[in-house]
Amino acid sequence: MDKLVRGPSRGRGMGESARAASMGAPGTFRMVAIIVELPCLPFSPAEVFVPSSTKILHLYEARFLALLDEVMGKYNNLFAHIIIEPMGPGRDDEDGKGTASFLATYGCLARVENVRRLDIGAAVTIRGIGRIKLVSLTQLEPFLKSTIVSLKDEVPEDEEAVSSALDQLQTTLQNVQDLQIKLKVKNRPVIDPIFQAEVSEDELLQTPLERALQWAKKGEPDDIAEAYVPTREERLSFAALQPVAGASPGEQHKLLQERLFAMEAMDTLQRLKRVAPYAEQILASTAAKVALQSLNL
Repeated sequence: MDKLVRGPSRGRGMGESARAASMGAPGTFRMVAIIVELPCLPFSPAEVFVPSSTKILHLYEARFLALLDEVMGKYNNLFAHIIIEPMGPGRDDEDGKGTASFLATYGCLARVENVRRLDIGAAVTIRGIGRIKLVSLTQLEPFLKSTIVSLKDEVPEDEEAVSSALDQLQTTLQNVQDLQIKLKVKNRPVIDPIFQAEVSEDELLQTPLERALQWAKKGEPDDIAEAYVPTREERLSFAALQPVAGASPGEQHKLLQERLFAMEAMDTLQRLKRVAPYAEQILASTAAKVALQSLNL
């Protein structure tokens, strides 16, 4: 990585914050100006991470293990999960060689929830907290650091419509969860492939969707990241966008497209209207897989 597009410098530590203010014209994101500095972990566009989601990272490079140690030691287990996209040759290179520049997009504040040390590196379970925007890069080596601000949906004008849409979505997602359990029970792994430990009954019930819904309903247990946690309604609108058991490549691509839309959506109701039919598609697909499983096909 040679260069990233950056904004004006406004560096602050995790313990320091600027005055909070809600910024943004109608029809835009509500940007909360509490600025903190965090380590950043870059990913490709195919790995967009959304609030409420969890995933396991296998970190083994020295620089990323150093990032992990600093995140856990200085930043209350928080870091910025960012997507890096190439922009082509840079135009302001001092050496005139036109080295590649990159754009940091689709930022998500993430928390390290569990670390399992491995023979090579570590398996790290992370949780998406809320959308963020990078303000200014403050460090490039040995790993990226940047100041960030929180991005949140505009306050919905039609709260009744949001509530009704959420009720319907939660019913659909509960049906998806019930069907996923049937698939997992049939295909239950004896040993977890990441942690090499026996899979418990509780773990069997904890699908990515169930974990996302539980967190979305409760939020964060402390106030360290409070300014970055979306509303309950916004969290639940993201919770539907989780990987499901036995997803085909086409379904995985569809999930990525829905996540991209969700990260760009400007209000909760807009996202819910898009997520609802997607959830219905997942429900139909999962029901078909359960039916095939019952026939031993």
